[in-house]
Amino acid sequence: MGKKIEKKLVNEKELEQKEPEKKSKSIKYLLIIPVVAIILIILFFLLLQSPVEASDEAYAQLIIEYGIVDVKQLGGPWSSAENGMLLYQSDTIRTAENTSASIILFKSSIIRLDSNTEVTLREIAKEIETNVSIDQNSGRTWNTVRKISGIDNYEVQTPTTVASVRGTSFLVNVTEEGGTSYGVVNGSINVSSKKNGTIIDTINLKENESVKIDPEKIYKPLEKEELKEEEWIEKNKEKDEEMIQQEKVELYKRIQQYIPQLKERYGITDEEIDALLEGYLRGYYDDYEIPDYVPDWILDLLELP
Repeated sequence: MGKKIEKKLVNEKELEQKEPEKKSKSIKYLLIIPVVAIILIILFFLLLQSPVEASDEAYAQLIIEYGIVDVKQLGGPWSSAENGMLLYQSDTIRTAENTSASIILFKSSIIRLDSNTEVTLREIAKEIETNVSIDQNSGRTWNTVRKISGIDNYEVQTPTTVASVRGTSFLVNVTEEGGTSYGVVNGSINVSSKKNGTIIDTINLKENESVKIDPEKIYKPLEKEELKEEEWIEKNKEKDEEMIQQEKVELYKRIQQYIPQLKERYGITDEEIDALLEGYLRGYYDDYEIPDYVPDWILDLLELP
Protein backbone atom coordinates (compact mmCIF):
# COMPACT_ATOMS: atom_id res chain seq x y z
CA MET A 1 0.00 0.00 0.00
CA GLY A 2 1.08 3.57 -0.56
CA LYS A 3 1.62 6.26 2.05
CA LYS A 4 -0.42 9.42 2.48
CA ILE A 5 1.29 12.68 1.57
CA GLU A 6 1.56 15.36 4.23
CA LYS A 7 2.73 18.65 2.74
CA LYS A 8 5.26 20.37 5.01
CA LEU A 9 7.67 23.23 4.50
CA VAL A 10 11.32 22.57 5.26
CA ASN A 11 12.76 25.18 7.62
CA GLU A 12 16.35 26.16 6.84
CA LYS A 13 17.30 26.34 10.52
CA GLU A 14 15.98 22.86 11.09
CA LEU A 15 18.09 21.67 8.18
CA GLU A 16 21.20 23.19 9.73
CA GLN A 17 20.58 21.29 12.95
CA LYS A 18 20.51 17.96 11.11
CA GLU A 19 23.55 15.92 10.26
CA PRO A 20 25.44 17.12 7.10
CA GLU A 21 24.36 14.16 4.97
CA LYS A 22 20.70 14.68 5.84
CA LYS A 23 21.02 18.42 5.18
CA SER A 24 22.58 17.82 1.78
CA LYS A 25 19.84 15.36 0.84
CA SER A 26 17.05 17.65 2.07
CA ILE A 27 18.36 20.55 0.01
CA LYS A 28 18.47 18.31 -3.02
CA TYR A 29 14.87 17.28 -2.39
CA LEU A 30 13.73 20.86 -2.94
CA LEU A 31 14.31 20.33 -6.66
CA ILE A 32 10.87 18.78 -6.86
CA ILE A 33 9.41 22.29 -6.71
CA PRO A 34 10.93 23.64 -9.96
CA VAL A 35 10.50 20.28 -11.73
CA VAL A 36 6.82 20.00 -10.88
CA ALA A 37 6.38 23.71 -11.65
CA ILE A 38 7.74 23.08 -15.14
CA ILE A 39 5.37 20.15 -15.56
CA LEU A 40 2.44 22.34 -14.49
CA ILE A 41 3.32 24.98 -17.06
CA ILE A 42 3.71 22.37 -19.78
CA LEU A 43 0.40 20.74 -18.94
CA PHE A 44 -1.31 24.13 -18.99
CA PHE A 45 -0.17 24.74 -22.55
CA LEU A 46 -1.09 21.18 -23.51
CA LEU A 47 -4.65 21.82 -22.38
CA LEU A 48 -4.79 25.11 -24.23
CA GLN A 49 -3.85 23.34 -27.44
CA SER A 50 -6.49 20.66 -26.96
CA PRO A 51 -9.31 20.63 -29.55
CA VAL A 52 -11.78 20.50 -26.68
CA GLU A 53 -10.75 24.03 -25.77
CA ALA A 54 -11.89 25.29 -29.16
CA SER A 55 -15.13 26.43 -27.54
CA ASP A 56 -15.60 28.32 -24.29
CA GLU A 57 -18.56 26.10 -23.47
CA ALA A 58 -17.34 22.70 -24.67
CA TYR A 59 -15.27 20.91 -22.08
CA ALA A 60 -16.17 17.37 -23.17
CA GLN A 61 -15.49 15.26 -26.23
CA LEU A 62 -17.01 11.98 -27.40
CA ILE A 63 -14.80 9.11 -28.50
CA ILE A 64 -16.51 6.12 -30.14
CA GLU A 65 -14.43 2.96 -30.06
CA TYR A 66 -17.00 0.81 -31.84
CA GLY A 67 -20.75 0.42 -32.20
CA ILE A 68 -23.58 2.94 -32.39
CA VAL A 69 -23.95 6.05 -30.23
CA ASP A 70 -26.83 8.53 -30.27
CA VAL A 71 -26.83 12.02 -28.81
CA LYS A 72 -29.53 14.51 -27.85
CA GLN A 73 -28.37 18.13 -27.83
CA LEU A 74 -30.10 21.37 -26.84
CA GLY A 75 -33.33 19.51 -26.07
CA GLY A 76 -33.59 18.37 -29.68
CA PRO A 77 -34.31 14.89 -31.04
CA TRP A 78 -31.95 11.93 -30.91
CA SER A 79 -29.39 11.86 -33.70
CA SER A 80 -26.38 9.76 -34.64
CA ALA A 81 -23.24 10.83 -32.82
CA GLU A 82 -19.91 11.34 -34.57
CA ASN A 83 -16.55 10.24 -33.26
CA GLY A 84 -14.64 13.23 -31.85
CA MET A 85 -17.65 15.53 -31.59
CA LEU A 86 -17.77 18.13 -28.81
CA LEU A 87 -20.34 17.72 -26.06
CA TYR A 88 -22.01 20.43 -24.01
CA GLN A 89 -23.87 20.86 -20.77
CA SER A 90 -27.30 19.15 -20.81
CA ASP A 91 -26.34 16.80 -23.68
CA THR A 92 -27.53 13.20 -23.33
CA ILE A 93 -25.55 10.30 -24.76
CA ARG A 94 -26.67 6.69 -25.15
CA THR A 95 -24.95 3.61 -26.46
CA ALA A 96 -26.53 0.71 -28.33
CA GLU A 97 -25.87 -3.02 -28.01
CA ASN A 98 -22.24 -4.07 -28.62
CA THR A 99 -20.96 -0.51 -28.25
CA SER A 100 -18.06 1.08 -26.40
CA ALA A 101 -17.60 4.85 -26.11
CA SER A 102 -15.92 7.41 -23.87
CA ILE A 103 -16.49 11.00 -22.81
CA ILE A 104 -13.26 12.93 -22.21
CA LEU A 105 -13.67 15.71 -19.64
CA PHE A 106 -11.17 18.57 -19.55
CA LYS A 107 -8.70 16.46 -21.52
CA SER A 108 -7.66 14.19 -18.65
CA SER A 109 -10.71 12.73 -16.89
CA ILE A 110 -12.89 10.14 -18.56
CA ILE A 111 -16.28 8.43 -18.49
CA ARG A 112 -16.36 5.10 -20.32
CA LEU A 113 -19.80 3.91 -21.39
CA ASP A 114 -20.61 0.24 -21.71
CA SER A 115 -23.32 -1.04 -24.08
CA ASN A 116 -26.93 0.04 -23.42
CA THR A 117 -25.91 2.97 -21.26
CA GLU A 118 -27.39 6.46 -21.07
CA VAL A 119 -25.90 9.49 -19.33
CA THR A 120 -26.69 13.21 -19.28
CA LEU A 121 -24.06 15.89 -18.75
CA ARG A 122 -26.18 17.83 -16.31
CA GLU A 123 -23.44 20.28 -15.40
CA ILE A 124 -20.00 21.01 -16.85
CA ALA A 125 -19.05 24.38 -15.44
CA LYS A 126 -15.64 26.03 -15.31
CA GLU A 127 -15.98 29.18 -13.25
CA ILE A 128 -14.55 29.85 -9.78
CA GLU A 129 -14.59 26.08 -9.35
CA THR A 130 -14.81 23.40 -12.01
CA ASN A 131 -17.93 21.31 -11.44
CA VAL A 132 -19.09 18.19 -13.24
CA SER A 133 -22.43 16.51 -12.56
CA ILE A 134 -23.57 13.40 -14.41
CA ASP A 135 -27.03 11.83 -14.48
CA GLN A 136 -26.73 8.13 -15.22
CA ASN A 137 -30.09 6.82 -16.27
CA SER A 138 -29.13 3.27 -17.23
CA GLY A 139 -26.25 0.95 -17.96
CA ARG A 140 -22.68 0.84 -16.72
CA THR A 141 -19.94 3.48 -16.63
CA TRP A 142 -16.32 3.66 -15.59
CA ASN A 143 -15.34 7.03 -14.15
CA THR A 144 -11.74 8.16 -13.76
CA VAL A 145 -11.60 11.62 -12.21
CA ARG A 146 -8.06 12.99 -12.18
CA LYS A 147 -6.90 16.06 -10.31
CA ILE A 148 -4.71 17.22 -13.18
CA SER A 149 -7.89 17.86 -15.18
CA GLY A 150 -8.74 20.63 -12.70
CA ILE A 151 -12.13 19.22 -11.66
CA ASP A 152 -12.98 20.44 -8.16
CA ASN A 153 -16.32 18.69 -7.70
CA TYR A 154 -17.60 15.59 -9.48
CA GLU A 155 -21.02 14.11 -8.87
CA VAL A 156 -22.97 11.17 -10.26
CA GLN A 157 -26.71 10.80 -9.80
CA THR A 158 -28.87 7.77 -10.58
CA PRO A 159 -32.60 7.31 -9.91
CA THR A 160 -31.88 6.09 -6.36
CA THR A 161 -28.42 7.45 -5.49
CA VAL A 162 -26.01 10.35 -5.54
CA ALA A 163 -22.22 10.03 -5.27
CA SER A 164 -19.61 12.75 -4.71
CA VAL A 165 -16.05 12.23 -5.86
CA ARG A 166 -12.64 13.91 -5.84
CA GLY A 167 -9.84 12.18 -7.67
CA THR A 168 -10.62 8.50 -8.05
CA SER A 169 -11.59 5.62 -10.33
CA PHE A 170 -14.92 3.93 -9.81
CA LEU A 171 -17.73 2.18 -11.67
CA VAL A 172 -21.49 2.71 -11.60
CA ASN A 173 -24.08 0.20 -12.73
CA VAL A 174 -27.79 0.99 -13.06
CA THR A 175 -29.89 -2.12 -13.63
CA GLU A 176 -33.13 -2.42 -15.58
CA GLU A 177 -34.95 -2.83 -12.25
CA GLY A 178 -33.68 0.56 -11.09
CA GLY A 179 -31.04 -0.66 -8.67
CA THR A 180 -27.58 0.91 -8.52
CA SER A 181 -24.20 -0.46 -7.55
CA TYR A 182 -20.89 1.36 -7.05
CA GLY A 183 -17.40 -0.07 -6.94
CA VAL A 184 -14.19 1.82 -6.12
CA VAL A 185 -10.88 0.90 -7.74
CA ASN A 186 -8.77 3.87 -6.57
CA GLY A 187 -9.42 6.64 -4.09
CA SER A 188 -12.74 6.97 -2.31
CA ILE A 189 -16.30 8.18 -2.89
CA ASN A 190 -19.31 9.09 -0.78
CA VAL A 191 -22.50 7.30 -1.86
CA SER A 192 -25.96 8.25 -0.65
CA SER A 193 -29.24 6.47 -1.17
CA LYS A 194 -32.18 8.73 -1.92
CA LYS A 195 -35.90 8.74 -2.61
CA ASN A 196 -37.91 11.65 -4.00
CA GLY A 197 -34.84 13.85 -3.65
CA THR A 198 -34.36 13.09 0.06
CA ILE A 199 -31.10 11.55 1.27
CA ILE A 200 -31.69 8.41 3.32
CA ASP A 201 -28.27 7.03 4.16
CA THR A 202 -24.63 7.75 3.24
CA ILE A 203 -21.57 5.53 3.12
CA ASN A 204 -17.91 6.10 2.26
CA LEU A 205 -16.32 3.59 -0.09
CA LYS A 206 -12.58 3.11 -0.43
CA GLU A 207 -10.38 1.05 -2.69
CA ASN A 208 -11.80 -2.41 -3.55
CA GLU A 209 -15.11 -1.71 -1.82
CA SER A 210 -18.61 -1.68 -3.31
CA VAL A 211 -22.22 -1.10 -2.36
CA LYS A 212 -25.59 -2.04 -3.84
CA ILE A 213 -28.77 0.01 -3.52
CA ASP A 214 -32.02 -1.87 -4.04
CA PRO A 215 -35.00 0.44 -4.70
CA GLU A 216 -37.25 -2.10 -2.97
CA LYS A 217 -35.11 -1.82 0.17
CA ILE A 218 -34.26 1.85 -0.11
CA TYR A 219 -34.60 2.48 3.64
CA LYS A 220 -32.19 -0.28 4.57
CA PRO A 221 -28.80 0.99 5.87
CA LEU A 222 -26.08 0.85 3.25
CA GLU A 223 -23.52 -1.92 3.71
CA LYS A 224 -20.07 -2.28 2.16
CA GLU A 225 -19.05 -5.32 0.19
CA GLU A 226 -15.79 -6.41 -1.36
CA LEU A 227 -15.44 -5.33 -4.98
CA LYS A 228 -15.34 -8.42 -7.15
CA GLU A 229 -12.83 -8.34 -9.95
CA GLU A 230 -14.20 -8.98 -13.43
CA GLU A 231 -13.03 -8.68 -17.01
CA TRP A 232 -14.63 -5.27 -17.59
CA ILE A 233 -12.85 -3.82 -14.56
CA GLU A 234 -9.50 -5.20 -15.66
CA LYS A 235 -9.94 -3.82 -19.17
CA ASN A 236 -10.67 -0.34 -17.85
CA LYS A 237 -7.73 -0.43 -15.48
CA GLU A 238 -5.53 -1.29 -18.44
CA LYS A 239 -7.03 1.56 -20.47
CA ASP A 240 -6.36 4.01 -17.63
CA GLU A 241 -2.77 2.85 -17.50
CA GLU A 242 -2.38 3.26 -21.26
CA MET A 243 -3.79 6.79 -21.02
CA ILE A 244 -1.28 7.77 -18.34
CA GLN A 245 1.64 6.36 -20.31
CA GLN A 246 0.52 8.21 -23.45
CA GLU A 247 0.31 11.45 -21.50
CA LYS A 248 3.78 10.84 -20.08
CA VAL A 249 5.17 10.44 -23.60
CA GLU A 250 3.60 13.77 -24.56
CA LEU A 251 5.01 15.47 -21.48
CA TYR A 252 8.46 14.07 -22.20
CA LYS A 253 8.30 15.62 -25.65
CA ARG A 254 7.50 18.98 -24.10
CA ILE A 255 10.23 18.98 -21.45
CA GLN A 256 12.93 17.20 -23.44
CA GLN A 257 14.89 20.41 -23.92
CA TYR A 258 14.91 21.09 -20.16
CA ILE A 259 16.04 17.64 -19.01
CA PRO A 260 19.83 18.15 -19.50
CA GLN A 261 19.65 21.40 -17.53
CA LEU A 262 17.68 19.79 -14.71
CA LYS A 263 20.10 16.87 -14.50
CA GLU A 264 23.14 19.14 -14.46
CA ARG A 265 21.77 21.71 -12.04
CA TYR A 266 20.13 19.37 -9.53
CA GLY A 267 22.03 16.15 -10.08
CA ILE A 268 18.93 14.05 -10.61
CA THR A 269 18.77 10.91 -12.71
CA ASP A 270 16.54 9.88 -15.59
CA GLU A 271 14.80 7.45 -13.24
CA GLU A 272 14.00 10.23 -10.78
CA ILE A 273 12.66 12.50 -13.50
CA ASP A 274 10.49 9.62 -14.70
CA ALA A 275 9.20 9.07 -11.16
CA LEU A 276 8.31 12.78 -10.86
CA LEU A 277 6.40 12.73 -14.14
CA GLU A 278 4.64 9.53 -13.20
CA GLY A 279 3.76 10.84 -9.78
CA TYR A 280 2.42 14.09 -11.15
CA LEU A 281 0.21 12.38 -13.74
CA ARG A 282 -1.19 10.00 -11.13
CA GLY A 283 -1.87 12.85 -8.70
CA TYR A 284 0.52 11.65 -6.01
CA TYR A 285 1.46 15.21 -5.05
CA ASP A 286 -2.07 16.28 -4.20
CA ASP A 287 -3.92 14.34 -1.47
CA TYR A 288 -3.15 11.04 -3.10
CA GLU A 289 -1.28 7.90 -2.14
CA ILE A 290 2.15 7.32 -3.59
CA PRO A 291 3.36 3.81 -4.35
CA ASP A 292 6.34 2.13 -2.75
CA TYR A 293 8.47 2.28 -5.91
CA VAL A 294 8.88 6.09 -5.73
CA PRO A 295 12.56 6.95 -4.92
CA ASP A 296 13.46 7.53 -1.27
CA TRP A 297 14.47 11.15 -1.85
CA ILE A 298 10.91 12.00 -2.92
CA LEU A 299 9.51 10.27 0.17
CA ASP A 300 11.98 12.17 2.37
CA LEU A 301 11.10 15.46 0.71
CA LEU A 302 7.48 14.90 1.66
CA GLU A 303 8.65 13.83 5.14
CA LEU A 304 7.00 10.45 4.97
CA PRO A 305 7.94 7.68 7.42
